[in-house]
Amino acid sequence: MKTPDLTQTQQWLNTVLMVRGDLPQKLNTAAAQGLTLDKCVKSSDTLDAMRRVDIYAAGYVMRLVECLRGEFALLCQFMGEEVFDTFAKAFIVTLPSESWTMHQLGSRFADFLAHTKPTGDFNAHQQAMFSLPAELAKFERAKALALLKPGPEQKQRTSSVSEIELLCGIAEDFIIAVPESVLLVQTDYPLLPLVAQLEQAKPCIIPTPEQTHIVISRQQYRLKVNTLNDWQIDLLLHLKEKPRCYRDAVIYCANRMHLEAQALQSQLAVWLPSAVNIGLFTLQKT
Repeated sequence: MKTPDLTQTQQWLNTVLMVRGDLPQKLNTAAAQGLTLDKCVKSSDTLDAMRRVDIYAAGYVMRLVECLRGEFALLCQFMGEEVFDTFAKAFIVTLPSESWTMHQLGSRFADFLAHTKPTGDFNAHQQAMFSLPAELAKFERAKALALLKPGPEQKQRTSSVSEIELLCGIAEDFIIAVPESVLLVQTDYPLLPLVAQLEQAKPCIIPTPEQTHIVISRQQYRLKVNTLNDWQIDLLLHLKEKPRCYRDAVIYCANRMHLEAQALQSQLAVWLPSAVNIGLFTLQKT
């Protein structure tokens, strides 16, 4: 019997691990590709080939489920471990990761939950219970990405600026930029009170629908989570495209939001120093 080469064996094992169905169904699918169980796995004195593959396949999936539990800890707490594991296993076999790194494993989990939630004529509470898992997954995924992306720690030290300098126009020529680690999450529910309840293991009060913009930033590798109003969101998105001087950013945002530039500058002068301190922006002298 010719021994299968490494590539064939890998393809066979990938099929056995990742396709849908019970183990006999998986083995039949793999056999259609030209390899059978007896060609790939040997029986031992204590375990036959079928049992050995079954143990490995179950263990492989559960290791991936454990990784998802780690990244989506709040979601797991909200759903309950049994329900979470059921959706996690279905996700793993439906949308198997194509990346070599575990960092990408959960990248499509929020979309999977959104696409598989029940649809129908539900009351507000039921609708929230079906919708919140995808919202929480989106939030927790953004937190994970904020830790991985380049942040303000890799930049030159940000210039300090005071409200007075901003109000007097002294900092108008400063270049203002948004680090890659800053992520904006748009949700259909106000998640932060629910997140706080989950983190403190308190009984959860299900929120009512309300579109919310949550920004996740990083300062000295510590995550900061806040909500933003409309003009703050607009400014952030504008500066994410390209760093600009402070004066131009104020004029652009004022025009977009139909605000007086001086009024916006006053609001920005109060907000920007604290926004820099939590890693939302970097300021550099030209």
